[in-house]
Amino acid sequence: MRSTAALSLFLAVAGFANSQTIDPSTVSSSLRESWCRDQRSSCPLLCLQESNIATTISNTCDPKTLAWTCVCGSGKTPNMTEYSQTIPYYECTEWGTQCVKNCGQNNACSSDCRQNHPCGAQHPTRVNTSSISPTATKAGSGSDSSASATDAGTFGGANSGTKSGSKSAAAAVSIGQTYGLAVVAAGIFAGFGLLL
Repeated sequence: MRSTAALSLFLAVAGFANSQTIDPSTVSSSLRESWCRDQRSSCPLLCLQESNIATTISNTCDPKTLAWTCVCGSGKTPNMTEYSQTIPYYECTEWGTQCVKNCGQNNACSSDCRQNHPCGAQHPTRVNTSSISPTATKAGSGSDSSASATDAGTFGGANSGTKSGSKSAAAAVSIGQTYGLAVVAAGIFAGFGLLL
């Protein structure tokens, strides 16, 4: 009898886990209104990130049903499951909360609710990326006139373009890291010494 009850609970949770949707009436109306405010606020920001256009063709959210739309000025709809403060994210986290509650004292079931059903971006699309790689010069060439603009921001705002300049900068940073903590610690001890 006990194993039958456990099996039926497991099947109920498994069925619930596959859908990962919630009944909006299980969430307070004030919380649903807050979720919709966040959804409507997030839409133009996500459009800006997706297509550099913050305007939207459609940006709605119904707090009663949690039905929403977000269509950017470019005609695209961002993948809302990759972001927080969106209806899919809130529904997913609420689903996890309800799943854990339905598990009762079953820790394996509760763990499964969260770990095997994560919310938010697991592998987010990286829209605005850049890579910075220092430009090294060949030995004996003096300086490199093709140094990238990103190098101008390295150690002191100037790029000498030589390997020895890079090594000197790295050595200076290493010395600063090593002795900086000692200077801070000495200052703290001196301060305590003055108090005593």
